[in-house]
Amino acid sequence: MEKQEMKIKLNILLETETITNIAYDVSNKTFDYLSGKYKKQSLDGSDMFWTHLCMALTRIERGETLEGPSENIMKEINQTPYKDDIEEIISFVNAQLNQKLPKEERDFFYLHLHGVIENNK
Repeated sequence: MEKQEMKIKLNILLETETITNIAYDVSNKTFDYLSGKYKKQSLDGSDMFWTHLCMALTRIERGETLEGPSENIMKEINQTPYKDDIEEIISFVNAQLNQKLPKEERDFFYLHLHGVIENNK
């Protein structure tokens, strides 16, 4: 997905108040961060991550919670060879928010970011 394509989708979500301004801004900054990290203008296989990221940030801002992935899925996710990269990306998002992501959201980030990294490394 290219940034312009992501921005079009995020603009629709923002205009309908499905996501917040903070979620919009952090998602855009995170795209720039990943684009720079992997030296790619288009981040293949990242569509689901951007949707989850902006919705997760909105849930956090609104005080809403989410049930994380099942224990079996987490066992598989924790086998990822990209743990350090994923933690680096999560740290970037945490810094943008000035708070830590809840465990449930972090777990879903692991799920989505494994594929993003695999497709763009």
